[in-house]
Amino acid sequence: MTNGSFKLNITTMLEIRAARDNELLRVARLWSEFMAYNGKFNDSFRIRKQGKEIFSREMLEKTSDKNNHLAVADYDGEIVGFCFSYISQKPRFFQLDKFGFIGDLFVLPEYRRMGIGRELVDDAMNFFAGQKIKQIELLVAKKNVETIKFWESLGFSHLLTWMYKRK
Repeated sequence: MTNGSFKLNITTMLEIRAARDNELLRVARLWSEFMAYNGKFNDSFRIRKQGKEIFSREMLEKTSDKNNHLAVADYDGEIVGFCFSYISQKPRFFQLDKFGFIGDLFVLPEYRRMGIGRELVDDAMNFFAGQKIKQIELLVAKKNVETIKFWESLGFSHLLTWMYKRK
């Protein structure tokens, strides 16, 4: 099977949809893999022992709010990726008051480069469009060059450099 025919097959068996409450622990496992992946770039992404459980509880609370959207990539009954996006507020002194934020986007390594990430981003963009959001922001680890290229290919550009210092 060539990569092209696998791509065609994956799109016919792929469903991007809102996460269900009973799937939040599975999404939390993916999120844990996402944090481990980011941990290669900086140890700030280490999670607590109970991190997955905390994440799934927080998602349960957040997804009941219309300003939050948790989508999953369901490939033939298996959750292979997710995207968490939400609406946030700028301080009142800025002209731009509301903006969209893509907090997390992750696709299992064996399903990357098949268009699933783009599909998840399209779903987030539709969510933002439905809320009349004009600006979308996100954060990427500076050393994560591959992911930066992905976002740039979707039309995102650099806005700030987030810096930190440890004591």
